[in-house]
Amino acid sequence: MIPRPKNAAATAVSYALSLVGKGTYHLGARDADAANLVFDCTSFCMRYCYGIAGHRPGYNRGWGVDWCTGQTATVEDDLNSNSAIEDALHARDLFEVVMGPPLPGDIMAYPTIRIPGQTAGPWIGHAAICVDVSRARHNWDPHRPAFGLLDMVECHGPNGLTPAIRRTTGAVFDRHSVTWPKAYHRSWLLRVRP
Repeated sequence: MIPRPKNAAATAVSYALSLVGKGTYHLGARDADAANLVFDCTSFCMRYCYGIAGHRPGYNRGWGVDWCTGQTATVEDDLNSNSAIEDALHARDLFEVVMGPPLPGDIMAYPTIRIPGQTAGPWIGHAAICVDVSRARHNWDPHRPAFGLLDMVECHGPNGLTPAIRRTTGAVFDRHSVTWPKAYHRSWLLRVRP
């Protein structure tokens, strides 16, 4: 059995807020790097805040080609923005797509994008934890999410940036979806399953 998240949403939000103005960004940070407050975006919001192990043998495996997009799993056995989104869309082991009002602790994510035959890229994915939804009350449409209505805490780069953890709005996720509107490229709002 794959281990469940150690922390509930309220605890995850508390952990995120306690590190605002701290931390160092390093793309590909491992779970053990958290002891030195070194993170990338997913190792911070999913792995550290929620206590979800980053290496998860068997995770995001076993689903075939998505009938709608023609996509298959892009990341297996490890937790990152791609595997979290794909899990929410297919297996729903750790994550599910939020189809109602947002809640503190929800995860905003968009995937790393690689385009076959292109020399540009990859365009690195991103994830952040929602810490306040008060501006989204009565203004949220889950079919057309306005991430800028959400307050988030994120760990952002470039590599070596200190402090790397900040509180801001989710507007970066809106900008991403305008640039990359295809369903398998756009931003998603995910909820961690206990």
